[in-house]
Amino acid sequence: MSASNTTAEQMHAFITARVMSRLSLSGERRAEALREVLAVSLPGLEGQKLADMASLAPELPPSLYAKWAGLFADRLLETVQEDDLRDLCANSEQSNATLLLLYSMFMESERMEGVVSADLRALNSASDN
Repeated sequence: MSASNTTAEQMHAFITARVMSRLSLSGERRAEALREVLAVSLPGLEGQKLADMASLAPELPPSLYAKWAGLFADRLLETVQEDDLRDLCANSEQSNATLLLLYSMFMESERMEGVVSADLRALNSASDN
């Protein structure tokens, strides 16, 4: 992305696309990641029990991931100085890694815990109807 004449809309689109490109929507990869998280969180759980536990987590629609990536881009544009945003949008190995680290931190924030919780409740309510 050319740094000198990049608009806020272009940076928003780049940030959102970069985050979305790193999220796997594959059911197999999702199950593997869940098993890994559960293995660390619940060290006594192994083998088939891990797989069974991981299978209980419902799949989320891609629109939720896109929403959260967009909220992340919104927040960066609100809080990060323009020169630093341009650096983050340089599409280098370092800038991409930094964006993904910031996204992870953003998703762990108290604000996003509330957003994710509300989104999951709304999704559950919609599926009940």
